[in-house]
Amino acid sequence: MLRNTLIKTDDTLDVSDISQKFKKEVIVIKKYGWLLIIVIILSVGFNVFLVTYIGKMKTEEAKYPNSLIFKNANSRDTIFSMHNIKKAQQITQGKGIKVGVIDKFFGYNKHSDLYSGGMDFSKSSNSFYEIDEHGYWMSLILKEIAPKADLYALNIEWEDENSKVESMIEAINWAIKNDIDVLTYSSSKFSEENKQRLDNAVKRAIEHNIVTTFIHYSYGENILPDGFFEYKGATDYNRREPDINIYHFDYNVLFIKNYNVYNNGYSEEKEKYNPPYVSISSTSPVTAGFVALLKSINNNLKPSEYKNILRDTSKDINYDGEYCPRVADIYKAVQYISNSK
Repeated sequence: MLRNTLIKTDDTLDVSDISQKFKKEVIVIKKYGWLLIIVIILSVGFNVFLVTYIGKMKTEEAKYPNSLIFKNANSRDTIFSMHNIKKAQQITQGKGIKVGVIDKFFGYNKHSDLYSGGMDFSKSSNSFYEIDEHGYWMSLILKEIAPKADLYALNIEWEDENSKVESMIEAINWAIKNDIDVLTYSSSKFSEENKQRLDNAVKRAIEHNIVTTFIHYSYGENILPDGFFEYKGATDYNRREPDINIYHFDYNVLFIKNYNVYNNGYSEEKEKYNPPYVSISSTSPVTAGFVALLKSINNNLKPSEYKNILRDTSKDINYDGEYCPRVADIYKAVQYISNSK
């Protein structure tokens, strides 16, 4: 009696039901199991990739030191020791002189205290207001030379030569209207066609007593600076002899990539060129700063006269075993223009 009762209850184990459920689960696994396998493979693959990637990143980071130590860093030559700048700054620091920096990437919003004004002539306002690279670096150098000069950021186009020259002409015209005293440019050379276009604008600027210091630009009225190199004839790099030679290193900016190339280079190249700090670009704002110091003493001379003063007071030296002429001595130049007033 008890046995029959148990068999009739709802809790009775039905083997046929279990069999049917098992068959259904097997069908589901067969139907969707490949998806599960793919998910597992992807998960394992991603974790392997992540571990490998993090390992590589740590290895790469280990190659780059947090601190870059150079022997004799505080005793090496700088623009200040090579050009007698400190003595000149005891006499003048460029107060009242307006210098326009024609360049790009000024970080104008980030460093508004550095600039007395400026204008964007490019197609990308971000390159003027937010990005602080080449134009900002050149501005810092200029302020080192003439700390009290008024600096104007003139942001130009950079993508191709035609648009660059068009924006430069706009910047020069703006400089004329706004009574800028000095203009500096630190970038690539120009094709002959675009140079002729730029010549006309620079000529107008010089007629308005603006002194220009453009690198790689051979127009005769422009002050053409170069590094500590002996001139050995016209090349595509410089189509005429430079007017003044400026120490061509900038210790404000160090490119890690350049440092790594330098660090793995030959010892002779290291000693001769010191690549991490090479900056031909800096020769232009240094020269513009020199002109600002001279103009703050006497702002009534012709542009050619400032060039002549820098040349006449320059010196010839031997640097690293090579002859280098026309090395500017700004202290002598400042003394000269002070005594000539």
